[in-house]
Order: sequence, then C-alpha cells, then structure tokens
Amino acid sequence: MKIFKEYRQDQSFLLPPSLDEFVPEDHEVRIIDEVVDALDLSPLLSRYEGGGASAYHPAMMLKVIIYAYSLGIYSSRRIAQELKTDTAFMFLSGLQTPDFRTICLFRSQHAAILPDLFVEVVRLCASLGMVGLGHIAFDGTKLKANAALRQSRDRDGLEKEIEHVKEQVRQMIQASARIDESEEQEHPDGDGSEMTKELRKKEYRLKKLNEAKEMLQRETLKRVNITDPESRLMQDSRRAIQPSYNGQIAVDEKEQVIVAADITQETTDHHQLRRMVELVEQNLGALPKEASADAGYSSYENLQYAQQKGLDAYIPDDFFLVLEKKDQSEKRYHKSNFQYDQMRDVYICPEGRNLKRYQEMKRQGKPVFIIYRGKSCKGCAVKEECTTGPARRITRDGRESLVEAMRAKLRSEEGKEIYKKRLYTAEPVLGNMKWNRRRLMMSLRGLEKVRGEFSLMC
Repeated sequence: MKIFKEYRQDQSFLLPPSLDEFVPEDHEVRIIDEVVDALDLSPLLSRYEGGGASAYHPAMMLKVIIYAYSLGIYSSRRIAQELKTDTAFMFLSGLQTPDFRTICLFRSQHAAILPDLFVEVVRLCASLGMVGLGHIAFDGTKLKANAALRQSRDRDGLEKEIEHVKEQVRQMIQASARIDESEEQEHPDGDGSEMTKELRKKEYRLKKLNEAKEMLQRETLKRVNITDPESRLMQDSRRAIQPSYNGQIAVDEKEQVIVAADITQETTDHHQLRRMVELVEQNLGALPKEASADAGYSSYENLQYAQQKGLDAYIPDDFFLVLEKKDQSEKRYHKSNFQYDQMRDVYICPEGRNLKRYQEMKRQGKPVFIIYRGKSCKGCAVKEECTTGPARRITRDGRESLVEAMRAKLRSEEGKEIYKKRLYTAEPVLGNMKWNRRRLMMSLRGLEKVRGEFSLMC
C-alpha cells in the first residue's frame, strides 16, 4: 500500500506566518536587505516633499529593484508581478505590491542619486576586505540606448520631417476648427476626441524633433536620435551600429568588485582612463598598485598621464597586438624593428642603415612629430620589401618613448603575467552583466538617467 504525506491546499495556519520564514537563512535577498539598510538614504529621502497620499518607502523600492536587476529582471511590469508571486520579493517588500507605474516612476525620478549609493556600496565592500587595490582592470562596453536606429536623423532628415509634421498639425487644426464651426457641433464619427489625441501626438513629435535639432546644432553632430537625443551612434562587438552609450568600469582583482563606474557619450575609450582613475581614487582614497586596460585605452595622453600619476599601467597599443600575432618573417621591416638611437637621433633599420631626421611637422609652433628618412635605400637589396617609395620613412611622435617603454613592459615575462589578469578580472564582469543577466539595452533615456541605471547594474 502506497503511503503519501497529507496534501491539502485549503489548510489554515495555526499561527500567522512570519516574513522571515519566506526565505532561507543564506538567501541573497538577506544581503541586499542588510546592505540597503546600512546605506545613508538621506539624499533619497530628501526628495520626498510629503503631503498627499502616503508613498512607498524608498528603501523598500530600492531593495526590490536591486534584487530584480540581480536576477536580470528589468521590466517594471515583470517586477510588479514578482511582488505578488515570489516569496523573496515579498520578503523585501513586506508584502507590499506597488504597481508597475510606481516602480517605473521611482527608477526614473531617482536615477540621479543612484551613483552616490553605488559609491557607498563600493566603500562598504572595501571595509569588508573585499577590495585589495592590488590590480584593477579597466574596461568599456557599448550599451544599447532605449531607442531605435530608424529614429536617427541627419540635419536634412530632421528639417524635412519637421516641415512635414508642421503641415500635418496645421491641417488638423484647420479640420478641428471647421468641425467646431459646423451647425451640428458634432464630429460625424465621434466627439472629436480621436482627433485631439492624434493632434497631441503630432505636437509631441514636433517638440521632440525640435529638441533633436537643437542638440544636433549645439554639439555639431552628424546624426541625432529623436527618441533619445543624448545617445550616440556606436558600433558594438558584433559591428552593428546602434544608438548607444559607452559604459565604463574599473574592477578590483580580489573579488571582482566594480569599484568605479561611469557612462560616457564618446564612442571610444581613448579619453576615459583619466576619468576612471580619478573615480577609483575618489571612491577608495587610493590608487591600485597595478592597472590594466585593453588597446582601446592606448594613447600618448593616457600613457603620459599614467606616468605622471605614478600608476604602474599595462596598456598595449593596436600595433603591438598586431605585431605580436604576426609571424617574425612578416614583420621584419615594420617600424617596431627599426631601432631608435637617442644619442645620435637616428633610426637604424634591420639591415644596419641609418634613417636621419628629415622634417618636423609642427602645430602652433610646437613639434608634433618628426619624419626620419633613409639616405642609402637606393642600393639596398631588400628595398622592395621595405618600402615602395624612393626611400624608407619613419615618423616619430615626441612621446614615442612612452609607447616603446610600454611595449617593453608587456613583452617581459612579468608584464605578460600581469596583463593576463585583465582577462579574468574585468571581462567576466561585463559578460555576467550583459549575457547572464541579459542586460543588452537600457530601460531609461537621457545621459543622467542612464548613468543612474548603469550604477544600479554595477
């Protein structure tokens, strides 16, 4: 005879259940609950003016949204549904069930305060010994804006659509006036409310078009997106062009804690190193012993800044990566194999011939780069392999020594091991964020709100 445990869905509780019983002791929501309670929420609380209907407590709303983001749930409708069906959400909300509009409005209205709360969490992690500041890796990723590519326009496209919508608005106003003046004072197919709604849509569209035009003119852009004018067209890892933002992170090696985060409208990472290093120092009060970043951060300005800052940085340039992948026989006459003799101010080619200073290119009276030219290339047996011109030329920036020193560091055994840390420090964090948690597109629009949302993700 089979014996089963008693199964009854209508059984009443002898004692009222406690919220504490809803989740196991080791559940991650308990960490979120304690962390948010430990934060200084006074800047967030001060945003509430009081009066009117009672608002949901911002601490509760913040806990719920952080937990939702940690699970890869970003839809306000989905979060509202989870509050009714998931015991972990119920534990955090205290069984309160704000609707999706309330959740969406909270996230949008308080986005500006989220970067400050992110910094508090970073400092809390540091106080718990989760941040070592031994090695920090910088990385950037393209985050699709909440806008469609088809809504991007150039100047001519904007002006044409503005004139088209203006004409539509004029015609609708005239039609509305004719209806009002008719003897029946009634729209033959309704009360005219449909036309009013359509007119409001057109007027709103016209407003967005004019705002986009102002942005395009003010920032001298080639194209601007009407839905989110503060986004920029960027190429992602799949080489697709989309309205996007550039997310920047600095990750500490010890526990993969993101210790600094920012959002920029710039399409490349070339100008982001200084800003991210400053954020790390601002958030933690100190610089790391080592730092690494990919070739996207390589520039004379960044290498010079790292040197001045005393930062032991490991940043390859694009040519370094190409040269390291090529066979030695293919790169014999690449510029990197021409040795620069600083004492004599000449380049020495792989065949032992000299390239002497030939010309200086200046900008505003200052040397920008120097051209060195071979003097005895004509009789060289390998000239055709080296150059197609009359003589081989080499250009040298005044800061070329910074690149040469960096290449030497990266080629050393110690440098190779240090640079490998970037692969398991920053890249997995972005992979987790974008693929495991399915965060490929932002929910909010506008630079300030996207920065707040990115801080929440981090």
